[in-house]
Amino acid sequence: GYLEISELGAITLTDKGHEIADKIYERHTVISELLVALGTDPDVAMEDACKIEHDLSEETFIKIKEHTLAKISELS
Repeated sequence: GYLEISELGAITLTDKGHEIADKIYERHTVISELLVALGTDPDVAMEDACKIEHDLSEETFIKIKEHTLAKISELS
C-alpha cells in the first residue's frame, strides 16, 4: 500500500508512502545536521545518517530532534 505501479511500469508513492518517505527524510536531515554540528565531515555525516535513521527508535529520534532544534534556536 506504499506505492503504485502503472501499466507502463511507472512507480509512484501513495499518500501513505509519501508519509513514510517524509518521515525517513526528516530523520536523515536532523541526524546529518547533528553529526555535522558535532564536527563530523558532511559526507561522512550523510553516510552515517543513512545507517542510523532506519534503526533509531522513535523515542530517541524525538529527543535528538528536540535537542538539535533547541541548539539551532540558541544560535539564532
